[in-house]
Parts: sequence; structure tokens; C-alpha cells
Amino acid sequence: MSFPEIPLADADPATLRIYRRLMTAAGSGSPALIFRHMATYPGLLDWIWAAVGPDVEAGWPGTAVWKIVKDQGAVSLPAFSGDELADAGLDADARTTVGHMLTSYNRMNPVNLVAVGAARALIAGDDLPPPADPFSEAAATPPAPPPDLPRPLKLAGLDEDLRGAITNTCRTIPKAEINGAPVDVTPTMYLHFARWSGFMHRVAGRLDAALPEIDAATHAFAAACRPLIGQLLARARARDPGPPPIGDSAPLLKVLDTFAYVIPHMVVVGAALEEALET
Repeated sequence: MSFPEIPLADADPATLRIYRRLMTAAGSGSPALIFRHMATYPGLLDWIWAAVGPDVEAGWPGTAVWKIVKDQGAVSLPAFSGDELADAGLDADARTTVGHMLTSYNRMNPVNLVAVGAARALIAGDDLPPPADPFSEAAATPPAPPPDLPRPLKLAGLDEDLRGAITNTCRTIPKAEINGAPVDVTPTMYLHFARWSGFMHRVAGRLDAALPEIDAATHAFAAACRPLIGQLLARARARDPGPPPIGDSAPLLKVLDTFAYVIPHMVVVGAALEEALET
């Protein structure tokens, strides 16, 4: 069973409207997988946007969380040389596209973490205290987004070696539970990179060797963002968006708990890859 989602290209007008507002607010060329999943729940994206959207669009959560990313620094990976990228099948146009992909993910994933974290706490009725020293809520204009990213490939359609390399790279990611069954969550970044199998194999090799450091940095980044999530949650509660438009929230909360690891993990991965490609 694949992880359920509504891709950008298949979104109805109402869903597409939220996707576009998310993309604009984060300066990204794609909506995140977790939002594409939540779009499968009728009315849920509108509810979430009513709760956290005004702040996300105001820009201050992005400013705050991007600074947390910068302050943490990147996990060190071996640099990609120009010759290596050429051998991996990346010509100049492909390198530009990969750059757009990393820009999109490295902007949206940190914003997604705080927005989804606040939404999860709101749904569950959890209490996350705001920081004693609040983050600045000064409005900020998001960076211009890169072009829309191409449609990612499907994991099942990849050759066995590449599929295995990606699956191995995801071994620290907990499975999601959909309809009572465990389902693998494959970050969309890898399915975008899989357009160039030689490149994705090299990415997987670097990440495999650094996975203990990446895992530790994932937990550190998630912890560093909790006060910011608490501040965003307090503002969302003050808006009183009402109950979420779902019946039993337990299945959704289990998925959101999986993404409480997936999203900061991909923040760390994205920052490390961006640095390795720029070196």
C-alpha cells in the first residue's frame, strides 16, 4: 500500500488554492507530502489554514525557523565535484533543477514542521507552552519561489537497486499507520532525485554513512523548534478555529507523529546536501 496523498497536478481547485498559498508563503515550488496527505481528509486543509495560515503567510514563523536551521549548522557530507555530478548524469540544466528542488525543500520543510506541529497539538488538545522570550512576530516577505517542481517518480516504478538504496536511506523513518496497516513513508525529495538514478545512488551512499549524525541532528532540531511551535499554537488557539472536520482523530495523529520525525529529518538531510553541492 502506498502512502495516500493528492498530488499537486491532481488537486481540485479548493485544494490547489491552499497548496498555492502554502507554496507562496514558504517560497517553495511544491506542497509538502504531509499536506498532500491531509488533503485526503475533506475540509481539513481549510481548517488548518484558518488556524495557522494567517501567521504562516505573515512570514514571521519562516524567519524564526530558518534562523534555527542556520544556527544548528549542517551535518558534514563529502562534497560533490563537478566531474562526479557529470558522471551521475547531471548536466547544467539538471543541476539547476536539482538546485530548485533543494531550495524548495529547504524552505518549506522547516515551515512545515512548525505549522504541522501546531496543528497536531491543536487537534490533540496538547499543551505546548510558548517561549519565555517570544520570537519576533514582525511581518516578513517570503522569498520568490522557484519554478514548480516536476512530478516525482513512484518508488514502485524504480529499478530494484535504486528502490533498495532509497529504502535503506529511510531506515530510521518510522512507518505510518494507514487503516491499521504499517506503510512506508518515502520522502518526496528522494523520488525527485530519482529522475537521475546515478545521482540518487550517490546521495544515498553519503546519507547512509552519515545516518547516525543525521538522526542525532534530527532530534536536536525538533527540540529546538518546540518553543516556536508553542508560540504558533497559542496564536492558533486564540483564533478558535473550532473542532477539526474529522471524526476519529487517532489515525491522523498517528500519521502526524510519524511526520514529527520525517520533517525535521529532511530538514537536516536537505541542509547537508545543499552544503555538499555548494562546496
